[in-house]
Amino acid sequence: MKKKYIITFLTEFLVFFSIFMTYKIVANYLGKEGFSEYNLVRRMVSFIIPIILLGFCIGIPRYIAYAKAESDILKANTYFVSGFIFVTLLLTIFTIAMNLFKNNFAFIFFGNASYNYLIFPIGLVICGLVLHSLCYSYFQGKLMMVQANLMQIINASAIPLIIFYFFGDSLYSALLKVGIATTIICIIFLFYILFSIKFITSKLVICLKELLIYGVQRIPGDLGLPALLTLPVVITTHMFGVKEAGYMAFGISIVNVVGAIFAPAGLIMLPQTAHMFSNNKLEPLKGYVNKILKIALGLTALGLVIFEIFAPQIIKIYLGSAFLELVLVARIILLGSLGYTVYITMRSIIDAYYVKAMNTKNIIISLLAFILLTLYLFFIHNYIYLSISFTVTMFLLGILTIYDIKKFL
Repeated sequence: MKKKYIITFLTEFLVFFSIFMTYKIVANYLGKEGFSEYNLVRRMVSFIIPIILLGFCIGIPRYIAYAKAESDILKANTYFVSGFIFVTLLLTIFTIAMNLFKNNFAFIFFGNASYNYLIFPIGLVICGLVLHSLCYSYFQGKLMMVQANLMQIINASAIPLIIFYFFGDSLYSALLKVGIATTIICIIFLFYILFSIKFITSKLVICLKELLIYGVQRIPGDLGLPALLTLPVVITTHMFGVKEAGYMAFGISIVNVVGAIFAPAGLIMLPQTAHMFSNNKLEPLKGYVNKILKIALGLTALGLVIFEIFAPQIIKIYLGSAFLELVLVARIILLGSLGYTVYITMRSIIDAYYVKAMNTKNIIISLLAFILLTLYLFFIHNYIYLSISFTVTMFLLGILTIYDIKKFL
């Protein structure tokens, strides 16, 4: 297991590096306007993908892990195949709808229907990332982390960085190429999976029902988290403008990246803890959880102190002196990474234990808290206040997560 953790953490570090370098390339090649547009695209994609996946990216590895613990490999494979068929059908319908109503999508996420030309390449990017999530879920459930991380390195690290560096002359062109390349790579991995497994055709519907029962109740949470990460940007877009929204999106993206650093722990903990729950090994799990939580919070706090002290220098070196005005927003928003780190590292344990969507409950409570805090914006009309509301909400999410972990451990 240590080897799997090391490989996965190294992979996510490469993804982390790629994301930051891509931001730098976009800022240098496309300027402030292109930089803000790229941030809005990332927020749009992160909001739409969970709608299509229906919680299956959590359900598939969970049920595969439980079936594997019972030595029922055929049933484990059947969960993946049933989920794959259903999600790809939804993906097809949603992609068609996006392009039929591209003006509406452009207005909702960019505040201006003139951005409708970006909808087609964004649809391709979404297609590639959904297929990526399905393949990754299969490998994750079986703890085949070498294959999972290889796909992650190619799709989440190499492809975006290479394409934006060599073909980043326009956002449209870069997104189009990223979408096509990611989709092709995922199709190759899908062929590898589907032609190497056997499954039970008669149990496809039964397995799909289990995935739907588990996943559908998580849809509000899967929508709520992207909404929590997207609403500050959307509100800023409509009330203050694209440039300010881009700054807000950048700050939230840093929080996302901090979460991504610790996401590998959750990726392995979901199938591992499902196996431990299946065999009633709760005592070893307690020590395991405490160790992961202490490491995650300690590293996050260290990184946070460094950023808060040297934020102007970091932003100047990374993006250039023209972007120093986003330092305040980034400083405020990044404080929320402490709560977000707790949620990211611990949510897999909650999902492995409960069929009931406890994480969804916590996200909905946090989202409602953010909405209530945001109402005050209409009195002060200052987008900096939105960043404070976001940070407070992230702390609330972390506290609720720890409370649910303590209930059953």
